[in-house]
Parts: sequence; C-alpha cells; structure tokens
Amino acid sequence: MKGYIQLPNQKKVYYEVVGEEPFPTYVYIHGGPGTGSYDFLHLQGKALSEFLRIIAVDQRGVLRSDPLEEDEACGLQDIIADFETIREYFQLQSWGVISHSFGGYIGTKYCLQMPHVVTSLIYECPTFDLHSSSVSILKGAADMYKRLGQIDDAAACMKAATIRDAQTIWEELSCYLHRLGDKRDELYVHGEDKHFFDKMVAESGISAHHWSRSGTHQKKLYEEGSVFASLIDDLTHITCPALLLQGRYDLVTGPEQAEAFSKGACRRTELFHNSGHFPRFEEPERYFEVILDFVSGLR
Repeated sequence: MKGYIQLPNQKKVYYEVVGEEPFPTYVYIHGGPGTGSYDFLHLQGKALSEFLRIIAVDQRGVLRSDPLEEDEACGLQDIIADFETIREYFQLQSWGVISHSFGGYIGTKYCLQMPHVVTSLIYECPTFDLHSSSVSILKGAADMYKRLGQIDDAAACMKAATIRDAQTIWEELSCYLHRLGDKRDELYVHGEDKHFFDKMVAESGISAHHWSRSGTHQKKLYEEGSVFASLIDDLTHITCPALLLQGRYDLVTGPEQAEAFSKGACRRTELFHNSGHFPRFEEPERYFEVILDFVSGLR
C-alpha cells in the first residue's frame, strides 16, 4: 500500500506500507538528511514484512513528497510533528521506530518528546552527535587522502577534526567530502560494491529531479541549526528497549557514540563485522535475523 498524507501546512508526504496489520508496526525514519525511504524498502522491505508491518515515509520535501518552497519551514520540530501526524493518520496508539544514520537523531528526539508512543528503537549506524560523527569521518577522509597521495589535504582534514563547533566542523567535512568525488563512497561502504547506492538510484525509475530534492531539505535543517545539538547525554533518558546495529567499519556512529548508547537500560548492540554504514546492504541476511530476534524477544 502506498499513498500521500496531507500535513497541516497542506503539503503532502509520501508513504509506503509493507507487512500485515497483525504484525508489530514500525515507522522507518530515513537519514541523509534527505535520503528518502526508497533504498530501505528496496533492500529490506520484503524480508522484514514477513514479521513486521513497516510504514516508510519520505520526510517533508524529500524524494516523492511535495517539494519545499524557499519560504517554507523545515526544521527539526516540523519533522517530529509530521511523524505524529502520520501516526494519527494510521490511528496508532504506539509504534516502534527503525532508523538509519541521521534518522537515528530524529528518532531519538521523537522518542524523548513522545516516549509514550514509542515501543522500541532499532538504530542502524546512527548519529546522536553530528560533531562526533564529523570528527570520525574527517579522520577517515584523512586516511583516504593519504592513500591518494594528497598529503596536504590529509593534514587539513586532521586539523579540521580539532574544530569544536558542531556546525563549523560539519561544513568543513562537507567540503572535503565533496572534493573526494566518487571516492567518498569508500568511506561508507566496506565491501567491493562501493557505489551500490548510485546504481540503485539510477535503476529506481524515480527521476533525478526528485532525488535532488534532498538538497533543499538538508539546507533548511542546517540553517535552522537544531540538529547540531548533541544527544549523547540524553540517551540515558531513553527507557524503551533499543537495538544498535553497528557496522565494524562505520565512521558515522563511532566508538564514542556506541559507548554512550550501551550505558542505558534495555540496550543491545550487534556488531556487523563485514559492514560499513549499510549493514542492511552488506550483510542483509544477518540484518534480517538480528531484527527478527530482537522483535521476537519483545513479545
């Protein structure tokens, strides 16, 4: 099932539902910011629908949802409010959350504000702190620049990694990732198929125009600035069962954030030894099995 939900501002967001209603319901919160939910359903939707009912959404202004206008709001609180609109649309008293990357940040904020509606959290390589993630990725980029023989750029990345302001370091990171071109994919994928995401986009049948909407979504979130506040200390306030799927070679979550996650109650961490930032792609069978085991243990 797929369709559109109208938001209070009269714009529409796109959704797809897989799995049957008797199964536990989870909402999928994508990362990026602005990636959309297509890749998650393409890679794992059919498998997970065997035991979950998943509502996957393209957030406001993203991919198949209505595009954002220049004067249109798109802050962190707007996105959180959208998920409440979606939950109410489906007449759900509660649901679980599956999130990836920056979606983990949104999912955490959502759970902190609406703890009574979130039954459990499943994180795939999340960020809880963009500063911490930036430091980790910059160090990975420095190593790559060294391998490419670009010693000055490597040194510049290491210097940028010492910046203390979250928004400034994120902007520096974006510049160095852009300069890497297609090579930046190697920072996120451990296996041989480094450019799987671009191939999937090309084969999706969704126009490049729609995929490009992520830029406006990102820009508005970064300009609003709420996303640069760390959630590491807030993780202790998450009381529902939570699962962390961590790629051994993932630079986004990093040791600091994984350790902070582990300190809370009802926490479980599963390390994917052959994965970077996308365990659902690099180790799909184990991804399925770990989530099945976690959800089965909640019943």
